[in-house]
Amino acid sequence: MQHLILRPGPQLVMRAFRPETEDTGSRLKEVDVTGRAHEHLFELVTVHAETTLADIFRLMEASPLLQKFYRRDFAEELCAEARKGAAEPSASQQAALEGIEVLELYQEWGLDTSTNEYSGMQRLHLHGIGHELAEDLPEERRKKGERIEWSVSLTPLRELLSLPVRVKDEVRITEEDATAKAYMSEIRRARCADVTLGQVIHGLVWELSFHGGPQEQVEVSEDLKRQVAEVDAGTVDFVSADDVFEPLYKPGCDALFEELGGRSTREIAAAIRDIEDDQNAAAWLERVFEGAVVVKPQFRNRSGREFRKAFRAAGR
Repeated sequence: MQHLILRPGPQLVMRAFRPETEDTGSRLKEVDVTGRAHEHLFELVTVHAETTLADIFRLMEASPLLQKFYRRDFAEELCAEARKGAAEPSASQQAALEGIEVLELYQEWGLDTSTNEYSGMQRLHLHGIGHELAEDLPEERRKKGERIEWSVSLTPLRELLSLPVRVKDEVRITEEDATAKAYMSEIRRARCADVTLGQVIHGLVWELSFHGGPQEQVEVSEDLKRQVAEVDAGTVDFVSADDVFEPLYKPGCDALFEELGGRSTREIAAAIRDIEDDQNAAAWLERVFEGAVVVKPQFRNRSGREFRKAFRAAGR
């Protein structure tokens, strides 16, 4: 039995038990494989609690083939940026970064309960985890002792290098059946401590390069600031949500309803999403819209999930 441990430094060791003999018995053996990390991407790994993001990039320097493996995630550009060393955060980032205690890699799986199929089980996601709040924050609906989760996709890499990296073993599982009422909502929790070295590195570089390499991220950040400034200045022409969504919902409404009772297709679609999976859809809609909306006869015995499935199918 063998297992990787990634320690600060960095030091990547392969821990294994030597075969038990009459002379030696069972003895634990550790082999330093830092310079050959690329050979162990598919091995399970434990990340030491004091290992930082800087250690991960130093590992990619010690085993440079890793940069080739993750070339599509701008690994070489990220390594070049990390090589410059940690930097003080800008004034705009200071408050957020002071609140971040660790960088957390976490798993989020999807489960289609209609087919019992899981998805998204390979990739680790990344966010920052804040310190425990010392007091309530009513304006943000946060309570004392909670931790805020922070997106770090547009945070300059050098400002994150000194933060520890942790892997969360609790898994959030969300509904993946688009016709279920709970679609995209959490439906259960699980635990999975088995992650590979390759998953850990990929989860980090994928999130840190979500908007491209360091230079591309600066450009995206500046563009977002410009758009916010335009909104604040009132120089942006907004598009009505009805103009966007009405055409998308019209085929489903035409196919499943005799009368809409003057309701917009967006109102109808929003109501359909709220029907319980096993509830009669026609009866529920009749009650909610006080009889103004009439479902076609062939769809009046459909449950909420079946009705949503037919509604979606009509719009394809």
